[in-house]
Amino acid sequence: MKNIIYIILVACMVTPVTGQNSGISVTGGIGSFDMSELKSYQEQLTSRLPVEARGFNFFPNYTCIRINLFRQSSEKVRYGLSYGYSTTGAHSNYIDYSGILNLDQIITSYQLGVSGAYRLLQMNLSRTTLEMMAYGDLRLGLVRDEVQMNITTDYYYESSRMILNAFTPVAEAGFDAMFRFTKVSLGISGGYLYDTGTRFKEGNSSSLNQTVSLRPTEELHSGLSGFRAGLKLILWFNNNPFIE
Repeated sequence: MKNIIYIILVACMVTPVTGQNSGISVTGGIGSFDMSELKSYQEQLTSRLPVEARGFNFFPNYTCIRINLFRQSSEKVRYGLSYGYSTTGAHSNYIDYSGILNLDQIITSYQLGVSGAYRLLQMNLSRTTLEMMAYGDLRLGLVRDEVQMNITTDYYYESSRMILNAFTPVAEAGFDAMFRFTKVSLGISGGYLYDTGTRFKEGNSSSLNQTVSLRPTEELHSGLSGFRAGLKLILWFNNNPFIE
């Protein structure tokens, strides 16, 4: 949450979109992921364990957040800054009377870039306005893969941790359906995010009594590509004169 607040503050300082005909939108929902390489890596790590651990659903649909600080430059066109956040993970576990083993991969992505939107349809209803928008974003993402393993028994403890990082360009496009009130718009949003798949590089690592290596045996690439869907809220900084 601190990262999100910081991004918003920086955006307010570097772009003049908080003036007339502007607003901020927050979209929260779930996203699918193309993590085929990291799934294979998780299976490889599981095969190295001293016991046969149980693998759970690897990299399921999980949290995605998108924040836009934008200006409406004309009746149909909006542009601004876009911040994206998503997270998912993989988990393997073994437990019996002698102790517990956990093996985790947590994928976190932070993305910052530019956005644009075009109004396709507008319908004036009795107390509100229905808008259909097409949007597109170009962002640069930092993808962080934290791999951690812990073995705990009555007579032995082992802990290993390794960080993999990748800077990857991403593009997202989709559609919004919004009900516009005086100062607030509410609706749904859906689209597809394409990740170019940059190679991960090793970052910080630590180990205590390490017997199981966490190092990948081949190149790994980020895999954020997938569909996104969620609820969207827009807070307008003023009454927009472009609404018909």
